[in-house]
Formats: sequence, C-alpha cells, structure tokens
Amino acid sequence: MRILHVYKDFDPPIHGGVERHVALMCRYQREWAEVEALVCSRSFCTRTVERDGTRVTEVGEWGRFQNAPVSPLFPFYLRRMEADVVVVHVPNPTAELSWLMVRPRGKLVVRYHSDVVRQASAMRFYGPLQLRFLRNAALILPTSEPYVETSPMLRAVRDRCRVVPLGIVPETFQRADPQRVQALRARYGGNYVLFTGRHRYYKGLGYLVKAAPHIKARVVIAGDGPERARCEALAQDLGVHVEFPGSLTNEELVEHLHGCEVFVFSSVERSEAFGISLLEAHACGKPAVATRLGTGVEFANLHNQTGLNVPPRDPNALAEAVNTLLADPALRARMGDFARRRVLTEFNATNVARREFDLYLHA
Repeated sequence: MRILHVYKDFDPPIHGGVERHVALMCRYQREWAEVEALVCSRSFCTRTVERDGTRVTEVGEWGRFQNAPVSPLFPFYLRRMEADVVVVHVPNPTAELSWLMVRPRGKLVVRYHSDVVRQASAMRFYGPLQLRFLRNAALILPTSEPYVETSPMLRAVRDRCRVVPLGIVPETFQRADPQRVQALRARYGGNYVLFTGRHRYYKGLGYLVKAAPHIKARVVIAGDGPERARCEALAQDLGVHVEFPGSLTNEELVEHLHGCEVFVFSSVERSEAFGISLLEAHACGKPAVATRLGTGVEFANLHNQTGLNVPPRDPNALAEAVNTLLADPALRARMGDFARRRVLTEFNATNVARREFDLYLHA
C-alpha cells in the first residue's frame, strides 16, 4: 500500500500538534506501507526532502491568507503523487480545494482535527466546499466522540466518521534528570504550576494570568507565540509574578513537566479540539486543570480521573481547581498515576498509527 499524508506543514521544521501527528503517523506507518507527505514550503521554492525518515514534497507558496497557503502548484503535485490512500488532514483549504479540482487517484481519508473557528465569516463560502469535499471521503477520522457530537460539519457526515484519538510517544516523557528538575524548582521558588505550548489566541492565557494572583504556587507559562507580549504586559499591569521562560527544547519540556505540581490548560475556543500537551503532562504523571469546551479536551482530561475541568474564561474557577489539587498530594498522585497508565495504552502513537492504518485497509 502507498499512503500519502497531506497537510500545510511537517514537523520538523514546524512544531505544532497537527504537524507532529502527521510526522508520527508517517514514521510508524512506514512499517506497513510506503509513506510520503505533501505539504507547503513556506517559500517560493518547491523541494523534496527527507524529514524524520519520511520523503516530504514541500510545494512552493506565495504566502498565507487566513493561515491557508496560497500555492498555485499544489493541485498539480497532488495529482501526480502515486498513492492508494490519500490522507488529508483538515482544516486545510489549500488541500481540500486542490483535491476537488484534480480528484487524485486513491481512496480519500480525511483526518479531521478541528472545525474552522476564527475565520467563521469565510465559512459562508468555504463551508459548502468543505462539506462537498467531506462527502467524497471514504472515511473521516475525528479525534474524539465529543467533537463529532458538537461539530455541525461532522454531524452532516456522521455515517463516515470513525473516532481515533491523537497520540504521543510516551517513553520520551518517562524520565528526567532529578538534579535538573530540582534546579528548576529552586529557580521558580518551589512548587509551580505549568502551561506549555504556543501562545495563540484560543489558549486563553490571559485568563491564566488573571488567575495567577489567587493560585497558591508560582505560575509558569512556557512557550512562545503572538500572545506572549500581551500576557507579559497583563502580568505586569496586575503586579503578579508569572514566569515566561520562552520556548523549550524537548529535554527542557520534559524537565518542566516532571518538576511541576499541576498542568494548566486554559483554552477558550473550539479551535482547541484535543490537547496534545495534556497527554504529555499525563505521560509525566501530572494531573491537569483544563476547560470544558465541548471538544476532545474533556476526553483527553477526564474530570475527576486525570484532573479537573472548569468553565472557560473563568479565572476564579481556574484558580480554585488548581488550588484543590495543590492542597491534596494524595489526590494529585492518584490522578497522575491513572493519567500515566491511560496514555501508555489509549494514546500511544504506535497504537494510534496502527488503528488508523487498519481503517485505511477497510475504507
């Protein structure tokens, strides 16, 4: 079998949840099939490179409009790629419209990561095209049952949906250097709670900063992105000491996760369809406080089992839930242990890749 994974970007060089999922599926599915990826290059140049052992064609683009690559040659390259199964990761207007234009050979499988949220005005024009695209799919793979039930787009094609969650490589999070972890705790003044990830609008980090004065531990907001400067200014205006260590290497990420008491996930929009960073925290045995969005977040972080879920945009509820876990080490340990064991089985990327592959075979 020849499988082609299609998205906007690949990890490396672009680090993000969907990009990482595409890379992991390519890595593990190479054991059972020939696998390639088709993405855009973030430059005028088209090139074929090897990324993490996967052959990746990166098609030249003229830039991005509302986060979608403008790539006139993308339909041409999609049409010429030889594949028995074409896995298009969406939302991805460039690839969806290209597929409708050229109808490449091979079964169409759609990996549905999220509804279009921020560009809602564009859905008047894009929505009908996306629905037409989805109705051509032999199989649609959403990441959680809650997302299927709350997505207007997915409800229209419910009969084609088979839920497969996202996954991580748990063993990469199992161990951290104890001395470096202790040094981190000393740097942050003892106990701390942690967020890691891109500072995007839907992450709700402003609400976490507003909750910080009421949280009985230091708040650490790691990562970088367009919202970082605004959050730093807000913390200064509130007179609260919030740590912003910036982007972390993989090693630093694992150390930060092992050093924290509680992981915090304060997202506020349906753009947050799942929450890979929740799984990373759980793999380190850490409970999480997340928000109830009607998406896969509540599936990734089971309320009262792997952590606590609170209403979005509510700093007081966020702080209260974090303090509940901070005050009860036994509860943290029990939730963290269950979360770790759940990741090893339910969210192991090897198992996820095999489940996806088996569904391709029978699509």
